[in-house]
Amino acid sequence: MSGRGRGGGGGYGGGGGYGGGGGGGRGGGGGDRGGGGYGGGGRGGGGGGGYGGGGGGGGRGGGGGGGYGGGGGRGGGGGGGGGGVVSPAQAAASLDAILKSAKSLTAPVKVETTADGRPLGITRRPSAGSVGKAVALLANYFALATTPAFPGQAYHYDVEIRSVETPGGGGGGGRGGGRGGGRGGGRGGRGGAAPAPATAEESAGAPAAEAGGEDLPPRLAHRVMASAAAAHGWPAGAWRFDGRKNLFLPGELLPREVREWPVTLKPREGDKSERDKGFVVTTKWAACVGLTQLQDYLARRQQTAPRDAMQVLDIVIRHAFAIDPRCTVVGRGFYYGGEGVMPLGGGAEVWSGFQQSFKAVQAGLTLNLDSSFAAFMSARPLPELLAEGAGVRGGPAQLAAADPHRLRAAARGLAGFKVEFPMPGGRARRKALVGLSEQGADRTMFMNEKEGREMSVAEYFRSTGRPLRHPGLPCANVGDRRRAVFIPVELCTVVAGQRRMKLDATQSAGMITAAKQDPAVKKEACDKQAKRVAEALAAGGTDRCWGLKLATGMLPVQGRVLPNPVLQYGDPQAFDAGPLGSWNLRNVKFVDPRALDSWGVAVMMNQADVDFDGDNSLWQFLEDLTGGMIRCGMRVASPVTAASTDSPPVEFGGMPGGGGRGGGRGIEATMRAAADAAAARYKKPAQLVLVVLPEKTADEYREVKRVSDIELGIPSQVVVASKARVGYRAHKGGGPQYCANVAMKINNKLGGVNVQLSGGLRNMPVLGGAGAVPFMVLGADVTHPTGAAARADSRDPSVAAVVASLDASLGRWASRVLLQAGRQEVITGMCGATKELLLEFYRANKQVKPQRLVMYRDGVSEGQFEQVLAEEYTALRRACRELEEGYRPAITFVVVQKRHNTRLLPSDRAASDQKGNVVPGTVVDSGITAPDGFDFYLNSHAGLQGTNKPAHYHVLVDEIGFGADGIQLLTYWLCYLYQRTTKSVSYCPPAYYADRAAFRGRTLLAASSSASDSASETASRSGRGAGAAEGGASAPPTFAGIHRNLTNVLYFM
Repeated sequence: MSGRGRGGGGGYGGGGGYGGGGGGGRGGGGGDRGGGGYGGGGRGGGGGGGYGGGGGGGGRGGGGGGGYGGGGGRGGGGGGGGGGVVSPAQAAASLDAILKSAKSLTAPVKVETTADGRPLGITRRPSAGSVGKAVALLANYFALATTPAFPGQAYHYDVEIRSVETPGGGGGGGRGGGRGGGRGGGRGGRGGAAPAPATAEESAGAPAAEAGGEDLPPRLAHRVMASAAAAHGWPAGAWRFDGRKNLFLPGELLPREVREWPVTLKPREGDKSERDKGFVVTTKWAACVGLTQLQDYLARRQQTAPRDAMQVLDIVIRHAFAIDPRCTVVGRGFYYGGEGVMPLGGGAEVWSGFQQSFKAVQAGLTLNLDSSFAAFMSARPLPELLAEGAGVRGGPAQLAAADPHRLRAAARGLAGFKVEFPMPGGRARRKALVGLSEQGADRTMFMNEKEGREMSVAEYFRSTGRPLRHPGLPCANVGDRRRAVFIPVELCTVVAGQRRMKLDATQSAGMITAAKQDPAVKKEACDKQAKRVAEALAAGGTDRCWGLKLATGMLPVQGRVLPNPVLQYGDPQAFDAGPLGSWNLRNVKFVDPRALDSWGVAVMMNQADVDFDGDNSLWQFLEDLTGGMIRCGMRVASPVTAASTDSPPVEFGGMPGGGGRGGGRGIEATMRAAADAAAARYKKPAQLVLVVLPEKTADEYREVKRVSDIELGIPSQVVVASKARVGYRAHKGGGPQYCANVAMKINNKLGGVNVQLSGGLRNMPVLGGAGAVPFMVLGADVTHPTGAAARADSRDPSVAAVVASLDASLGRWASRVLLQAGRQEVITGMCGATKELLLEFYRANKQVKPQRLVMYRDGVSEGQFEQVLAEEYTALRRACRELEEGYRPAITFVVVQKRHNTRLLPSDRAASDQKGNVVPGTVVDSGITAPDGFDFYLNSHAGLQGTNKPAHYHVLVDEIGFGADGIQLLTYWLCYLYQRTTKSVSYCPPAYYADRAAFRGRTLLAASSSASDSASETASRSGRGAGAAEGGASAPPTFAGIHRNLTNVLYFM
């Protein structure tokens, strides 16, 4: 353990007093010794208030705002950026005027339910919003006009495709060639490029196709269907295929009974075989899909969106690009190689493209078009990429001298991508790269069965008249790990156009730069794509056969700019954040600053690298940080100052072999030592462990959070040395703003409140004002396993989180994190989590239960609305009933969507910021919204780069009685209360907190699995392992759960 110099017993630095703490905080007023931050005086009052009591008064900070009846205090100076400080009286008058001007603040409650309490449908829009300044906007929607050819119904046919044998060999089999027949080739390879075991497609095809058809790649399936249509005279321009098993036509243009259509495909360049491929397409009529439902939906004669009809028209429009051989389809995106290409390094490059989605909105049938970007592989010689990845100077010729570990790492980064190599006769073959040979081609041996002897790969190529230029370079394994097929790397070229999913930090940064489009560029790109789509629809017969014609101009929509809230800190009491929703903490004190009475520092660096006097030292950073916390009103034990040798206890973990104190003892041991040292020093358990990491790597961060959130139950705050300007090599970072940002997070983790709405509950839209009753705002989200984790183990769970406010300040939150079945969006533990959170609210508010619940649910698609209502809304109801029979608070359930492609662009400069984006507070609730739903788009933030994306809010159930103005103002003003930042955020904090809590759960899941694997490996080596589960399967990952000490604070900030 180390202190700073002879540091004494942890006195308290200047700064705010404990204040009157409302809502369960420390009672009492008065100041604290040390002089109250700026200019003495101590801080009376306390902020944040609960439902029973109200802030205190007196003192400079004044009464924190927020309880049902509290108040007091006068405003003070301070507050930087934004619109500046205003008096509380001015703030009250301004907010009162806003709320009184709203014509639709509230609305009658019209919720019809079944006998068991389930809503019969989604809440209808009570009326359009009115508050705010009207602005003219453009949306990236393009009108789809219907002509007389538009069919009343679409004929749906089920499709099965199976491969069959063709004359001349092999056939059968799934995606590969057939067993036997074909080109064969022995271990020496008859004419084959690989003088190793024969390639899989030449000698070991897949089993024969099952009767149910094959799961062909969509590109191949489209080729088969196009050949069937051409060969058998299907109506040109009429058939539309989804790439899987669904075929649609605008009339009964194929027989209803089961019909088989034989197809033969000629080989293409790069195919696995030179043989023709035979397939049989089987069609059978399945159903008629009524397209007139769309007109009923648009005319509000039908509230539920006709998903089947919308899916049909989406497929109809996508078809032209799905069959275009020049177009690469990735998910919902279409990309053309050679357009807007930007290199990313490592063989990757960015392709520009577009995404499209059919939408039925108030304005009619539309196509939502947005520019899109994806990373693909470029055509590069394999030796060049390996040399680049291994850091070899001198190019591919020097690859043989590369560090073996770095070369293997470079090969792993390219594994799975197809490489192309020449075959005899000029034909090229494409195979996936598995890895590299251990030695060069001149020493990689194989048995040439034709000659009956062993020979090297280099000798084989020399004997066939193709001597290698660099025989010392390794070979590429294009077989598999059990049966290698070696090809000299100098003959291999990476095939262009393969999707590159995993990017390193440099490539990711390049991707962000390439995808950054300011609004003017975004508009130009969308207009260009609209013209391309319109031309493709006309050329492909969509207008003639399906009666759809696309307009090429963006859809004009009307929007409004909502008024900004006035914020309240401990000092100043009323603060105008300004038109861009951004401010700073200069001369600002938190609403409820907490005391940091016991804390330790764990430094995962060598002591010699940070323990020195002057700039860039650990002590300079701690001085800046503790000074920043004190200026924000926090009370800090052992603040570091230039005039004192005092400091909190510091433990150095160091790096293995670095010679530093405690070198290499590990994160957990160092954090435990820091917590124990703090407890011994201050005679009370540690409240915080500050962890200094040299760099923020995923593994180290996960381990820090596992130790703090699960093992110790003590909040941790990670700072990265390079960003905090700690260490000899750190030349930037740190500073007052950085330290203020860290102070905000620390205060939240201690249970404090940084900011709230001015006047607290009194000015809360709908939920506050005269006659207000206790309310609780909730947020919920689910994160799912992604990428390799999702593919490797289908049992990998999803992680759900539910958060809830604990008082009217909306600055204190409790949370519950849950594991559930993987890829399941509905939160199965909603009832139990909500019941626990209601109990936490009850305890925090003097046995008062909330009478209104507002849920912001993140991440639910429109097709899941009814399921979420049926299961999650009823789970909320059940939780209330289980808490107390007859307890029935009013519930408003709102879904928040971020994953969409809607963009709003200003039509004139009056509606835009300096970057051309719409300004914070821009809301749209007509034109591009649901014809008969209660939804709106809200841009609540100022964009840093590119074009802003608004959040899309859907009110599914409203039992509280929000009008359009009421829910829009509440949602927008909440975006200013995200406790860890000094700017309005892009979507409302309840959903944001749930997202962060769920992500923290996934982080802890990964960390716990890693720790468990390490423990199991250790136990196995020592003979203590319990053995694998039956059948060799591993148990599904789990973790012990968040420590009880942390569940009622924002520990995940």
